[in-house]
Amino acid sequence: MLAEAISALFTGHYDLIFVPVALPEPLVRALLPSEWGNADDAFLPNDQLAQAAGVEQLPDPGQGKRWVCVEAGKQVDTGVNYVPMGKSTFFEAKVEVPFLRHPQVKTSSPPIPFTFKSVVLFSSRLMSFSSNHMTGLRSHHAICIRTETSYEAMDWLEIKNEGEAVVPEGTRWTEELARKVLEGWWVGENTGHAASKFIATTVDPAKPRPQLRVRLNLPALTSLTPERIKELAAGTVEVEENGWVAVDAAGFDMSESTKMQMAQLSSL
Repeated sequence: MLAEAISALFTGHYDLIFVPVALPEPLVRALLPSEWGNADDAFLPNDQLAQAAGVEQLPDPGQGKRWVCVEAGKQVDTGVNYVPMGKSTFFEAKVEVPFLRHPQVKTSSPPIPFTFKSVVLFSSRLMSFSSNHMTGLRSHHAICIRTETSYEAMDWLEIKNEGEAVVPEGTRWTEELARKVLEGWWVGENTGHAASKFIATTVDPAKPRPQLRVRLNLPALTSLTPERIKELAAGTVEVEENGWVAVDAAGFDMSESTKMQMAQLSSL
């Protein structure tokens, strides 16, 4: 297929902050399409993750919560090889839900973990357009500002160093677990019967970021009202008046070169 042929030519280098954040399960389900979000078995349990991906134990997100992953960084010389102007450099941020069971792939044994990319944000309008129409991901253009201590995709999300952030040791992810998400199969809103993954060709050692403050614009990410977000949060996470949530978190600075692979769900 044309899409698979193009994906095989897609390479790049990604410098990013990877941050897992724990959110109330109803809000995490709101980040998913209804076919996923309404499924009782949407989230793979630990025993099946151990079989499928070698994940012995997910850190405990807390009572009634699930993990959401935020990636925010810069893509360098990224795009399709051998095509004039096919590669560029741009900022990119993602909000995604990891370790899910795909509604169309329920018979594989062990089950295959999928990451659902809820929203992808680009500083490049061209990349936003192509991501929407070529890869089927819900994508938007955003002004992105990165400093040594912060990353902001304006009106969508914000990550900052926070010296007073408290993240218990038992809730912190390992680099190995983060890479399971970065390099695992992923899908999006309109990826149809296909899934993709990024295969690392070079990897730099990760640098821990132990004290971070993450803010997410949940009304924009989920289309829920601020009032509904507060109701679903039920006091288990800080919700600002405008519906943004704010969470203490720990993550990693990561850097890797990758190539892309696409496959039909029926082949997995």
